[in-house]
Amino acid sequence: MRARLPASRAPNRRRNALNALRHSLPRRIMIPAIVLAALFLGLGAAHRAGLIIGNASPSVPRGLYLKASPDHASHITFCLGDRHRDIRTGPALCSPETPDAPHILKRIAARHADGSLTVAGDTPRALDSRYLGPIRHQ
Repeated sequence: MRARLPASRAPNRRRNALNALRHSLPRRIMIPAIVLAALFLGLGAAHRAGLIIGNASPSVPRGLYLKASPDHASHITFCLGDRHRDIRTGPALCSPETPDAPHILKRIAARHADGSLTVAGDTPRALDSRYLGPIRHQ
């Protein structure tokens, strides 16, 4: 039968386990791992808060985009509207039927007096204002 440690000694057991881990991993491995984990946690929190968006499609440069005010933004995210129902994209893009799907990210090519935007992609087959017309951003 194992003897149970008093409650006052339970934190010491955890501290000893952490010390053993600390001594078993060299600092040159542990510190970069902690920094990398913190970076990923920070990026995840910024993405959930809507401060950054990632892009993996070739229609605009791949990478992370920071949120900017609408007047200063160089790119925009948007969903397809009701007038775009004829465009076949499937459930892969944000639309009235799939509002939780990924938003479309495009470069703002022109701003118009009525508040609409002309958007452009960087590839010949990009889904942009050539096919969608002017975009109204809410």
